[in-house]
Amino acid sequence: MTKPKTLEQLRAEKERAETQLAQEKHKLNRLENRKKYLEKGERQKRTHRLCNLGGTIESLAPEVKDLTRTEMTELMEHIFSLSEVQRAVRHMAITHTSQANRGKELKADGTISPERHAD
Repeated sequence: MTKPKTLEQLRAEKERAETQLAQEKHKLNRLENRKKYLEKGERQKRTHRLCNLGGTIESLAPEVKDLTRTEMTELMEHIFSLSEVQRAVRHMAITHTSQANRGKELKADGTISPERHAD
C-alpha cells in the first residue's frame, strides 16, 4: 500500500503541474504564431507573384489598365481559348516541369546546373 502524500508534497506536485501547464501553453502559443507567420509568408509570396504578373500584362498591353475586372476576365478567357495560346501554355508548362526535374536530378547528383549557377 502506498503511503498518503503530505500536504507539502501535494503542493509541490501542484506547482510542478502548473509550471508544466504554463510551459505547454507557451509552446502552443509559439507554434500558433509560427503557423500564422508561415501562412502570412505564403500569402505575401502569392500577392507578390500576382502583382508581378499584372505588371507584366500592363507593360505588354498598356490599354488594359483602364479595363474593369469583368472586361479583363472576358479578355483573358478569349485569349486563353485560342488554340495557339493553349499550345504555347502547354509548351511552357512542359518546359518548366522538365527544367525543374532536371535541376532536381543534378542537385541529387551533387552537381550544379549551369542555368541555376548563374542566379
